[in-house]
Amino acid sequence: MLKPDYDLSIVSFVNTVIKFLGATPFYESRKMQELIGDSLSNIKKVIIVIIDSLGYEKLSKINNVLQFERVEKIFSVFPTTTVTAVTSLVTGLTPQEHGLMGYIQFLREIGMLLNMIDFSYPGMSTYSFESIVKKNLKRLPNVFQLLKKEGKYAGILTSANIANSGLSFLTQKDASVMTYYTVGDLLSGISKILRKEFKGIVFVYYGLLDGLGHKKGPDSESYEKESEYILREIKRIVEEFKDKHTRVFITADHGMVQTPRDKNSYLGSELRRFLRMPPTGEMRMMYFYTKYKREKELIDYLQGNYKGRFELFNSKEMLSDGYFGYGKLHPEVLNRIGDIVLVCKENYSFTYLYTGGEDKLKGMHGSLTEKELHVPLIVL
Repeated sequence: MLKPDYDLSIVSFVNTVIKFLGATPFYESRKMQELIGDSLSNIKKVIIVIIDSLGYEKLSKINNVLQFERVEKIFSVFPTTTVTAVTSLVTGLTPQEHGLMGYIQFLREIGMLLNMIDFSYPGMSTYSFESIVKKNLKRLPNVFQLLKKEGKYAGILTSANIANSGLSFLTQKDASVMTYYTVGDLLSGISKILRKEFKGIVFVYYGLLDGLGHKKGPDSESYEKESEYILREIKRIVEEFKDKHTRVFITADHGMVQTPRDKNSYLGSELRRFLRMPPTGEMRMMYFYTKYKREKELIDYLQGNYKGRFELFNSKEMLSDGYFGYGKLHPEVLNRIGDIVLVCKENYSFTYLYTGGEDKLKGMHGSLTEKELHVPLIVL
């Protein structure tokens, strides 16, 4: 298992960019300044393209064709999932600071488990608790606010179908939001941003690759063709329209691994005798909330039935060891990471049956393997 180096991560990356643009960052990282400082000299406009699930290893393979000249390897955050990692990119905060600790999360504020993208109960996306959550959760401080405080422009170009999602509500306060409907519309939007005069940052979020990876796997021809196509088109547009005071970075929130069905295990009612509530997190990492004095029994059960597929960590020890970053703890983070953290090895995974109708996925993420934790930073 690897461990994120937050001084060389997507968190330190975005903080370094806003520092060079004249805003006050949450953190300063000497490692990241040495890595990309030269690319930010005399830059007024920065575009950060986030391609969801594009790991460094996968990019390295297709770059034999694309020939990007400068590609750095940096770290994602833990857990390696969109809710946590994209939040870190647009807020500049580590997971333990912003408190969004996974796709499925227990919210003590309303006393239930929720899908943190659309605020629905796991597996029941048509039933949203959005109005309740918005009344009880505070919106997060973010990069947009830091830049606008200094008179800079701060925006995001994102898919129209998620522009008003629960996650966007929490993380994008005060952002100038632009939307797109198709890939062609996305590429048109990027070209317009490149031609627009402003000082500041625009994030561009592209999530279709992640969805494709879940359905067909990151090792599929479809995933590789999609990656190659979107990157080639972005490169072409940047080369056509970028001026000397503009810098474009292409990165990712996390990578992904191919998960064969014979290495996925289903969990359900058999865990109830050990747990206070269903597990939260991801299919490749889970938080377990154990009943009083039942922790050892849970560990024995998991080791007896699934030995070799995972590692188990004490949640508080994982927090103190820096897996979730550094900085002041979000007031709810201890309530959101359970008592034990399960982290999958290799390409193993677990599906907890919240409703019985869970998707069968061929690609997953969330764990601490190299494919998930290392992401590219393309400098254009």
